[in-house]
Amino acid sequence: MSKYLVIALLAACSGSVPQTRYYQLASPAQAPATEDGGSVLAIEPLVTEGAYDDERMVYRLDPVRFDYYAYHHWSTTPGAMVGGYLQQALARSGKFRSVVRDTTKDTSVVLGGRVTAIEEIDESKTRWVGHLAVELTLTDAKSGEILWSHPYEQREPLTAQTPEALARAIGTAMDHIVQDATPAITDLADKQARARGLTGTPPVAKD
Repeated sequence: MSKYLVIALLAACSGSVPQTRYYQLASPAQAPATEDGGSVLAIEPLVTEGAYDDERMVYRLDPVRFDYYAYHHWSTTPGAMVGGYLQQALARSGKFRSVVRDTTKDTSVVLGGRVTAIEEIDESKTRWVGHLAVELTLTDAKSGEILWSHPYEQREPLTAQTPEALARAIGTAMDHIVQDATPAITDLADKQARARGLTGTPPVAKD
């Protein structure tokens, strides 16, 4: 019997509709104090693909079945949520002069991409994992040229079969993705900023 059916039956028996609960990712930790970098990075909401483009949390009981929690939702769409987490985490990394939502004349690069999976996978009656897959793309703020694109996929164990545990696992997965992606994003953002004279240093000469 699915979780959805169990919840529906309980609601029918009690004569009341369960309260909808909303979840978000915990704020990323503040990185150790460092000298801020010289580039300005803009973050845009990520596109969310297919059936994941829904505020309802997704869970899977087997590889071919796809279900939603009826009364447990993300606080916003997954693409906006992941984009917001990226903005907070990269702003707190100390690697950038600033991290913004809207491009300015000082913005060197724009970070976006897509969420291709965000879900709970019930591998057995005692093992559940949070699965997150994203593709991050960095473009030049002026020309729109794609400078870098990379897929990331993380699976993190749930401490319990609950939506709260799923939110925590997805937050841990995002933290790992940010740690892996930050060096490449920083290097390219600084390179573009220097090339366009946005750091106060002379532009890099082109061959």
